[in-house]
Amino acid sequence: MPDGGVGERSERAAEETTTEPTTDGGVALDGAVAASGTGESTPDESASVGAADESETGRATDSDTVSIPLPRPGTVARIARRETRLTTRRGWTVGLTVVFAAFGLLLATFSGSGVAPAGYEPVVASYVELATFLVPLAALAFGHGAVVGAAERGRLGVVLTLPVSRAETAIGVFAGRAAVLGSAVALGFGVPGLLLLREYGLAGWPTFAWFLFATVALAVALLGIGVALSALAPTSTTALAGALLVWAWVALVHDLLAMGVLAAIDGAGGFVAAAVAANPVSTYRLLALAPTDAGGAGLAAALDGGLSVGVLVGVLLGWVALGVVVAAAAMRVKRI
Repeated sequence: MPDGGVGERSERAAEETTTEPTTDGGVALDGAVAASGTGESTPDESASVGAADESETGRATDSDTVSIPLPRPGTVARIARRETRLTTRRGWTVGLTVVFAAFGLLLATFSGSGVAPAGYEPVVASYVELATFLVPLAALAFGHGAVVGAAERGRLGVVLTLPVSRAETAIGVFAGRAAVLGSAVALGFGVPGLLLLREYGLAGWPTFAWFLFATVALAVALLGIGVALSALAPTSTTALAGALLVWAWVALVHDLLAMGVLAAIDGAGGFVAAAVAANPVSTYRLLALAPTDAGGAGLAAALDGGLSVGVLVGVLLGWVALGVVVAAAAMRVKRI
């Protein structure tokens, strides 16, 4: 009887030892346990498992260090829609539209008086001079807080907790604000354009439509620079100071220096082209006035340097791309 009891207990212990790996899930987690039943793996199995782990680690490391994921259009579009809604709620859309419309209506209202220009071309020339100072200032003011302001309020940190990359966030923020600013420019200057249409008819409307296109392109280009400053600056105050310095340079200082250099040299067609391309405001002024007689002389000098209307459009688009690329690159290393 004692021997029989010992035998039964040993048989039950052997059964428990055999079935334990299956009960606690060890078989599903470790192939070596299933193979040996004792938790020990053979040298061949250890070598194969180690080689597999090493190859997987190598592939993950190569993927993390070499491949750079491209921005996903769907994700960028969602961020852009979100940015558009937020800026609209904060009153930027209405405010910018009212500012542009107020100045445009003043010019359109006085365009029929004896002390104001009459006709599409003189009015467009007056609008271009107004937009040269007003649009860059509004665009830089609108863009300087896009990244650093959101980071200081904690809103950007919440966005980055979502499965989106920093580059996608920067591009989406720019795209959303570009939609708001472009709409404000088109509506603000488009409403006075309707008054000009009623007063002067359809004959010169293409000239005004070209002005609207060039002005929207200028606004988006300066917005890209503003967003890039916002991504580079450590604080909102620094971003605002940088935006004001950029506005002073593109709207005032650059052209004065270029005119001084041009007066000091002779036969500077190439310099004129380089000076125009180096400043988005100068590019805009020449592009917007290209269909008018007022821009004939300047365009002729630029053509001597290799600039045409198509090249001027490409230069403005290049400024847009430069701002977006700088903003995306700065976002990747920005501490938030």
